[in-house]
Amino acid sequence: MDWIEIIQLRSHSHQDKAQALVAFKQLSLPKRIDQLKSARIFRNHTLASDLTIIITWHDEKQQGGKSPLGLQLAAAFSEFGQIYHTTWEYEFTLFDNEKTR
Repeated sequence: MDWIEIIQLRSHSHQDKAQALVAFKQLSLPKRIDQLKSARIFRNHTLASDLTIIITWHDEKQQGGKSPLGLQLAAAFSEFGQIYHTTWEYEFTLFDNEKTR
């Protein structure tokens, strides 16, 4: 089963947002974390202060819903602004072009 963690950051300032991006790029994760598919950061197009980290997993959802990695990232990035951390389970695919790339 696939599931994702979404860590939304509403930064306190443009400087905090810039520092959060630098911090994300400097993360040193182990080369392999079991069942981790990806960890990506996105910028919001309409709200300049917002960043979102999406962690994609392929396994059973963690007890309590959030992974140790997600909890660590949420805690670390909370110094840059307000955090909202949620988890979502895969339900249905309407279209997936990933397999053809």
